[in-house]
Amino acid sequence: MQNIERFTLKGTSVWLICAIFFLYEFLLRTVVGTFQHPIMYDLNLSSIEFSFLSSTVYLAIYGIMQVPVGFIVDRIGLKKTLLLGCVICALSSIGFAYSYGYVSAAFFRFLTGFGSAFGFICLLVSVYDWLPRKHIALLIGVSQFIGTMGPMIAAGPLEVIADQGDIDWRSVFTSLAIFGFILSLFIAYFVSNNHEKSGRYIVLKRPESILKSLKRLASKPQAWSIALFSALVYFSLEYLSENEGKIFLVSKGFSSTFAAFMITTAWIGYAFGCPFLGWLSDFLSRRKPLLILSAFSCTLGMTCIVYANHSYVITIAFFLLGFGASGQSIAFVMMSEQFKKPYLAASLSMNNAMIAILSSINAPILGSVLEVLKTTSVPQLSDYQIAFAGLAAVVSISIIIAIFLLKETYCKSVADFTILSSERAQVKQN
Repeated sequence: MQNIERFTLKGTSVWLICAIFFLYEFLLRTVVGTFQHPIMYDLNLSSIEFSFLSSTVYLAIYGIMQVPVGFIVDRIGLKKTLLLGCVICALSSIGFAYSYGYVSAAFFRFLTGFGSAFGFICLLVSVYDWLPRKHIALLIGVSQFIGTMGPMIAAGPLEVIADQGDIDWRSVFTSLAIFGFILSLFIAYFVSNNHEKSGRYIVLKRPESILKSLKRLASKPQAWSIALFSALVYFSLEYLSENEGKIFLVSKGFSSTFAAFMITTAWIGYAFGCPFLGWLSDFLSRRKPLLILSAFSCTLGMTCIVYANHSYVITIAFFLLGFGASGQSIAFVMMSEQFKKPYLAASLSMNNAMIAILSSINAPILGSVLEVLKTTSVPQLSDYQIAFAGLAAVVSISIIIAIFLLKETYCKSVADFTILSSERAQVKQN
């Protein structure tokens, strides 16, 4: 692809539509947490069943599909891939809205995860294919900022509307399905693949098999370190948004509305951190110091959430948690700098897959721990603090990875060849 140096109307339009779909699928991912109690009541679910429905069923297929999505984008292009994902999300939303049993709800939640799996990778591909490369980390940060509007809407604002009794969860998912169909029309009309080639020569290369490409991705230890770091700084934010975050704060004595807005506060921290850390990383030409900062911020925020009781401290803690989680946007850029262009989408998918898989495993484990710890019909504050202390300990592993395992790229691809002065000297000798 051409190394684009300036913004164009076409490129900006394609990127914006991809960003809107990312916002849409992000909203679908987190909105079930806002309606946890009515969904559990209407479908007669236990806490563990709801955790499987809200997180595991969705994120398992979401994570499994990440690497295949990367290859699908490479094979059939951005437009067809994005359109497929959006149509599936719209159809599964209307199906979920009219589900009256656990099996059917889980099936349509599974389909939503399948369709959503195309969102973030398509967004990243649109950034690399249609926008200037000079400030790539900032642009990815802004892209994630737009997507973050989804969970921010799903938390505080929708919670207030739901408490007032103006809407129910079935009407919300019906409306989201209608929006998905409208967005599909925009994708079909406005989105296209960037077929421009760089330079005057076209290099013909036989396509590599998917199995061989997967082996190439899996053979890089640095790629695994980056992916694990991304998952560790992000998954606690995902869990608190979709599962027990609000109930945990209510058990501390806070109101349900305050608890919902704390989830929004965390996403505000995430939304602020993505473009800010991206800009700072590009400005400093460094990746690693920002990743260390995000790891410390995420660990500190999670620890304070577990043990603090003052509303101001809790507010700052949730902001720090979201801000720290935004470091995974820098990790995506660092991941892209490990591989050449043919493996770009697949490498980004590998990073996203690790995030989704760890999040999907985390939810039922914590749900099971809470079931074991509780001595009454519902978990008490002490039960939550024991379970979430373990969560904070797992998050802290990201600090070790950032300091000792991640290698600085200085905002350059480590996969490309660089002409050194020693090579020039050798040419002269010859």
